[in-house]
Amino acid sequence: MKEFALSLLKHRDARRLWSASACISAAVWMLQTAVAVHVLDRGSPSTLAMVILAGSVPMLLIMPIAGTVADRFDVRRVALIAMTAQTLCVAAMAAAVHAGLVVLAGLYALHGTALAFWAPLRQQWLYAVLPRELRPRANAALGSLNGLMTVIGAAGGGVLSAYAPVWAIGTASLLLGLGLAQLIRVAPAAPANSQQKGSGTHAAITGTFRDLRDGLAVARGLPLARSVIWIGIAWGFIGGSYPVLLAGRVISDLHGDSVALGLAYTLDGLSVIVATVLAGRLSPTKHLRVWAIGYGVQGVGWAGFFLAPSLPAALACLVLMRIGSGYIIALDTTILLDSVPAHFRGRMTSVHTTTYTLMARLSLGAIGWLLTSVSLTAVGTATGALSLVCGGVWWWRVGRKSQHLYGKRSSSDREAIT
Repeated sequence: MKEFALSLLKHRDARRLWSASACISAAVWMLQTAVAVHVLDRGSPSTLAMVILAGSVPMLLIMPIAGTVADRFDVRRVALIAMTAQTLCVAAMAAAVHAGLVVLAGLYALHGTALAFWAPLRQQWLYAVLPRELRPRANAALGSLNGLMTVIGAAGGGVLSAYAPVWAIGTASLLLGLGLAQLIRVAPAAPANSQQKGSGTHAAITGTFRDLRDGLAVARGLPLARSVIWIGIAWGFIGGSYPVLLAGRVISDLHGDSVALGLAYTLDGLSVIVATVLAGRLSPTKHLRVWAIGYGVQGVGWAGFFLAPSLPAALACLVLMRIGSGYIIALDTTILLDSVPAHFRGRMTSVHTTTYTLMARLSLGAIGWLLTSVSLTAVGTATGALSLVCGGVWWWRVGRKSQHLYGKRSSSDREAIT
């Protein structure tokens, strides 16, 4: 990781993208913490689930085309537009925080819609400015960055929300503004799909949906890449309800406050940092095996979080769970993008994110309904078991058959791994 950090300093645009990602990640975690505290002050965990679900549906709808936009259009221009919209939405949330949960959910939805473009845009942009040999380390570093920003954003959000959630939401909008300032300074990157035909708005829109169809076809034709996408449902079932279950467990079950919730997110982030740093040092021959183990560790830790008898014990299980998640985060993008052609990377990122988010929102809706009649402990334990089972099934069906070729082939050859 030290070697990568030194190499990153030599790439001005990569460094600025990294800084913008830091601001965006911190803002998202701070906003998430503030929304959880604000809603739980006025309702139950099931109410929080409904607010998050209502606020994220538009994001889910726009996500399938976000990757094709990243592949076909000027990523700098689209990112600046999306980031400006995101910043304005969060600022409006701060101004209207007392206007009611319906207004809050609506603005949260607009923020999420703009945020949907960031992941595929960032990956396409980052891969355009970095040489191939630095990309796996870059993906691991982004995972560590997300963990660090979880600490800063969630802990800061918890402390500010203890005074008033509006302060945390306002600070999140300022962080997004700082991220936007960094993106303005990054040089443009040519569209990855340079074989665009036709001109004008109609041709661009038609080509975008054609590229989306092609991206789905590519996912069906590449077994390893396809398996990375479908195993995302394991974290989708946990991740969709993660902020609800985490906040509900800490605040409602274990009688913590916003500071305790901030501490939980701080441990979350530190655990991810440690795991992603270690994952960045793994040789490719170990990627698939460790990735599968990560899902098992994640599931055991998450179930333990809900079975633990006290807050300290629950937090210890959360650390174990997020260590497993950290390895998954660091290796997930590398395995997926090394298995597809360069001009499909944006679409594969989008398809993967869309699949995960779809399952996450279905999970969130189902869990919001279940929490009206089923305990947090039962729901949390079941989702942890699902992660464990999915990791085992993936390894048996795909991982063990692909690890030999994955570890030895070059990035361009991995497309053919079966």
